[in-house]
Amino acid sequence: MSNYSRAAVISGDIIGSSQLKPASRKKLQQLLSSFFEGTTLEWHDMQAQQYRGDSIQITLTVNRLAALRIALLLQTCLIKDNFKIRLAIGIGDITFKSGEVITSDGSAFQASGPYLDALTKTGEMISIACFDEEFTSEWQVHSASLNYILERLTKQQAEAVYLQLQDHTQASIAKKLKIKQPSVHQRLQAAGWPVVQKILTRFESVIPMV
Repeated sequence: MSNYSRAAVISGDIIGSSQLKPASRKKLQQLLSSFFEGTTLEWHDMQAQQYRGDSIQITLTVNRLAALRIALLLQTCLIKDNFKIRLAIGIGDITFKSGEVITSDGSAFQASGPYLDALTKTGEMISIACFDEEFTSEWQVHSASLNYILERLTKQQAEAVYLQLQDHTQASIAKKLKIKQPSVHQRLQAAGWPVVQKILTRFESVIPMV
């Protein structure tokens, strides 16, 4: 069934999934299931599908501007539990919708897929691209900044960023993590949160115009 619509597509592969032991694989699956359940409740247009066991694909149409936030939420959700995932965000169109996310098509998928393949070759963790070359040129720079940050996150820093991405206050994060507020501030600063926040703000401001 053909149905043209603007979209953001997030394609991902779990890093090192073939080396996971059964207990770790079970824990990973629980994390992913819980994550997808929670995020689809918040962003109702989000469709997510897992395939080949270690690959995922997410589409957003109404809430395209949430794509980067969702990607970073997924990254930090996994890092805090000792897992990692490569994610490529493609901004464009969906020109063909099938019964499943992974068999739909359009420029958003075509922007996402090849950049995920490129991440596999470079070993990087995130990439943002579009059908528009000027957009992609800018966002490959921002992607490099995010890669630098994500590759260096500790579990404790990822935990703090994960909660901050959900708009918790530092006081509430401190309560959840059972630490003091200055410690939360230190973790967020060490994690590069001010840079992440600026990139997020930029993404959320430009996506509605793409």
